[in-house]
Amino acid sequence: MSRRKQLRELLYRIRTEGLAPGEQAGAVALGVFIGCSPFYGLHLALCILFAKLFRLNQGLTYLAAHISLPGVWPLLVFAQLQLGRWLRGRPILSIRPSELKMADISLKQFGLDLLLGATVVGAVLAVIFGLLTLWAARKRRAHPDVEGLLEEAGRRYLDAGMFHWEFVRGKLRYDPLYFNLLRRGFLPPEGRLLDLGCGRGILFSLLLAARDRHARGEYPKDWPPPPRLAFHGIERGAKTAAAARKALGDEAVIVTADLRDAAFPETDAVVILDVLHYLPAAAQADLLDRAAKRLAPGGVLLIRDADAAGGWRFTATRIQERTMSLLRMHWRQRFHYRNAADWREMLEDLGLTVDVQPMGMGTPYANVLLAGRKPPQDPGKDLRRVNLDCSA
Repeated sequence: MSRRKQLRELLYRIRTEGLAPGEQAGAVALGVFIGCSPFYGLHLALCILFAKLFRLNQGLTYLAAHISLPGVWPLLVFAQLQLGRWLRGRPILSIRPSELKMADISLKQFGLDLLLGATVVGAVLAVIFGLLTLWAARKRRAHPDVEGLLEEAGRRYLDAGMFHWEFVRGKLRYDPLYFNLLRRGFLPPEGRLLDLGCGRGILFSLLLAARDRHARGEYPKDWPPPPRLAFHGIERGAKTAAAARKALGDEAVIVTADLRDAAFPETDAVVILDVLHYLPAAAQADLLDRAAKRLAPGGVLLIRDADAAGGWRFTATRIQERTMSLLRMHWRQRFHYRNAADWREMLEDLGLTVDVQPMGMGTPYANVLLAGRKPPQDPGKDLRRVNLDCSA
């Protein structure tokens, strides 16, 4: 194993160990307590030592120890010192420099006051932050089978790099779309899935993990069985597509191309997630038309995009999209949004039966999911064609 892979595995272990709600709360409480201690320069060593001793997450412990940031620690030390003196029945120190120089305080007294105050302040803050962490961790924790599915889908991206791995885990944890596609059975049970603008192939990775966990009996019992689909993705970004190929290997076909002129294979399901608003109106219509034509009878076209009639949630969506474009240095990026009714009309004009579902649960965004289903093949049509041929 290469050193880079060893380092990656080490970071993965540090990042994922001890993530039960109680363990997270314990790690934060321990880190805050150590961060409040006056042993500056030793915080990292203390965090590693005691996190290992109590079998807590070392990274989270050290992160919590940063409560004593450079701009905070002078105020923290002063408050601890004053509290220590008060607890020992000593007079409170003046904040005036002239009076502070005249104060009768020895180095030993200073150390005792600071240590006593730091112990009390650290304990109080540790309890507060620990309880807040416990509440937040319990609130966001999913069913153990779902947590396992999330981690298994994300782990594929370790070889692509820690950034991609963290991105995928965060996307799966906080975006309600992906697990809803599984839980609510939007996808066909078999055939080919075409993801237009597939990014890192997150949906593919999730479906592969779901398939494996279902075979091992580690899949949510009240969910429909995961679909067994072949995967074909098209992604414009070369680096993003490379990360998808690295993670998925030969279990998916990932093509680097612009959606506006890429060739689409025949497929049983098409997903277009958060892509259309980046295209001009005419390009949106052309893309949907080409995708619908390649859809097999009975197939489904799934679109997730913003609803321009979403009020303040749509405003939040626009701010988020503009911010991300600026961070990616796409200064001149233009967006073309539509409301849900317009999206529905476009799909119905293509001959699809459309169902619209809100898909912004747990987020401030005005996202909707449109499921456009192509009518199944009419068996009577083929029979009539045969009769006509025979009569001819």
